[in-house]
Amino acid sequence: FRPIWLIPSFALLTAAWLLELSVWRFLLAGLGGRLRWRRAAETWFLSNIVRYIPGNIWQFLGMAELAADDGVSRVATFASIGVHQVLSTLVGFVLAAVYFALAGQDAWPEPLRALLWLAPLLLILCSPPILRRSLNWLLRLLKRPPIDVTLTWGQVGAAMLGYAGVWLLMGSGFAFLAGSITPITPAQFAALVAAWAAAYVIGYLSLLTPSGLGVRELVMIVLLTPLFPAPVPTVIALSARVWMVFGEIGGAAW
Repeated sequence: FRPIWLIPSFALLTAAWLLELSVWRFLLAGLGGRLRWRRAAETWFLSNIVRYIPGNIWQFLGMAELAADDGVSRVATFASIGVHQVLSTLVGFVLAAVYFALAGQDAWPEPLRALLWLAPLLLILCSPPILRRSLNWLLRLLKRPPIDVTLTWGQVGAAMLGYAGVWLLMGSGFAFLAGSITPITPAQFAALVAAWAAAYVIGYLSLLTPSGLGVRELVMIVLLTPLFPAPVPTVIALSARVWMVFGEIGGAAW
């Protein structure tokens, strides 16, 4: 165990969250809601700690209520969260898909490789017209008034670049975490970054458990098994959950 590697690990995790917070605040402003930086940070990090309550909605409700205290429409907050989740998830999925599609036959289960090549096509869902129609369709289902989505192609593109940075920063932090547990090579570093994105996205989309608890770890173990001997993948996966929880508690305390 090399604890010195935890310093860059947590530093990169913090940088990723601050960048992610900035992108969400940018999207919120594009949907008519504005929050001061400090208040946006409080809204973001305080709502993070309720993600583990079963139901997968409490974080979003918390963000809406905290932002409403500063006069931000709940509809605007929910819309920004929706856009944030769509863009972040798609960017993370595409980054992981491109890596695993190019990394070789042993990097991903063969039956899924063809599906991974289709991942870039999902980026059409990020176009402003489709985002506008999707959000207002969802609001109609919820019997809420429509919202004027003023995001432009340039703003969506900037947000996607921001999310790419988030995934790379957080994945690198995860790789440094793994490096504190076992020696890693540069090739393994890149694989760890991609494995983090893939496991996080699949865990999130599973909707089975709060914050992908269990699902993320299982996917991570599967992806890391070709890289490390047992039981190292399991140790890394469980350590990553503890790493995130400590980071979230630190953010909320700050």
